[in-house]
Amino acid sequence: MSNFRFLSAEWNEIHAAAIKAESMAIPDPRTSCFYARRALELGVAWAYKFDRALKLPYQDNISALIHEPTFKHTAGEAVFSKAKVIVTLGNRAVHSLTKPKTAVVVLASGTLIWW
Repeated sequence: MSNFRFLSAEWNEIHAAAIKAESMAIPDPRTSCFYARRALELGVAWAYKFDRALKLPYQDNISALIHEPTFKHTAGEAVFSKAKVIVTLGNRAVHSLTKPKTAVVVLASGTLIWW
């Protein structure tokens, strides 16, 4: 049973990425981190599209989007901090030779998705 099943009705693409991150946490942490970051990017893109309080930053990459002051204010410190963890560990998963810390990413993803 998945912690992200509730997403399937309205956010199918985010749901698919979150399920992959969750299911790969133990067998393939690198893949899990990749899909957690994918779920984050999809969710943040959705928020910017539908929340008029969010102002697009100078760049449209995930780092600029989550650091934009209106996003930080709207999401709150807890969500912002977890988003930074997912971005950082997602980058490490792709660019580093060391095994990533998947459990942290999946837990952070759960918090962000509930937001």
